[in-house]
Amino acid sequence: MQTILLMILQVVVIVLVAPLFDGMARKLRAKLQSKQGSDIFQTYRDIIKLFKRGRTVPECSHWVFRWAPFFLFATSAAILAAIPITYNQNMGYGAYSDIFVIIYLGALLRFVFGAASMDSGNPFAATGGGREQMLGVYVEPVMIMCLIVVMLAAGTSNLVTIQELVKTGAIGYQIPSFAVASIAFLWCMYVETGRKPFDLAEAEQELQEGLLGEYAGSDLGLVQAALILKQFAMIGLFLTIFEPWNFNNPILALIIFVLKAGVFYVAAVFIDNFGPRFRMTSSMRKNALAALAISFIALTLYVVGA
Repeated sequence: MQTILLMILQVVVIVLVAPLFDGMARKLRAKLQSKQGSDIFQTYRDIIKLFKRGRTVPECSHWVFRWAPFFLFATSAAILAAIPITYNQNMGYGAYSDIFVIIYLGALLRFVFGAASMDSGNPFAATGGGREQMLGVYVEPVMIMCLIVVMLAAGTSNLVTIQELVKTGAIGYQIPSFAVASIAFLWCMYVETGRKPFDLAEAEQELQEGLLGEYAGSDLGLVQAALILKQFAMIGLFLTIFEPWNFNNPILALIIFVLKAGVFYVAAVFIDNFGPRFRMTSSMRKNALAALAISFIALTLYVVGA
């Protein structure tokens, strides 16, 4: 019971603070582009404003589109709850705090995203949904290969056990395959946070968020909150496996986790701002092939015993 309460606590706290980091990232991006930008609390105001408005749905849509915002938010929250931040000492929840649980929930979230975009009847939304599925084709093989290396090295898929093994030095960066896998997984984390060159601000409505084009009011606010939660969940998965050092006290662990995730979140803005610009397909092809090669090297190193 205590662990369930801690799971709820970490989800609630991150729901409350995540918009702050999104606002900080937006402010920093504006400053780097010599613009004034909005203040760091603008994301809170945007979401609150959207929740004050009613629902508007296309007449041609079905229950998939209408229930998708709730489902996306619940799935993002479930992924976040599966990451052992506040309950990093309780191995009894291995059945839930497990890499396979996160993989299946992530795949489910991406599927609902695509299904809702097609159900909206908007061709731009369908294009955005197709793009989201294409991202999955490129990213998921790399991510899964990295996680296989970690699971083989640890001998388990339990995240609590894995982070304890890394803390004690039983596995970690002294193992070449683990170190190489962390590089490829870092790329996956960056892509899943929706940054350039995998997102273009000027084409956001048509591509990155095209699938949200038919959502309005509270539905749009809920989906945007779900996307921010998903970004934090992906950063959290990287931190839990590759940078798990934290306090055992749940409150202190949560504070340190939020600060570490915030640093990653804001640091991505610098890559976003100063990184090169590519066409979507060529960018994914070049970067994904490099990341896939790195993850394959990691798996090969493990097989040969390095």
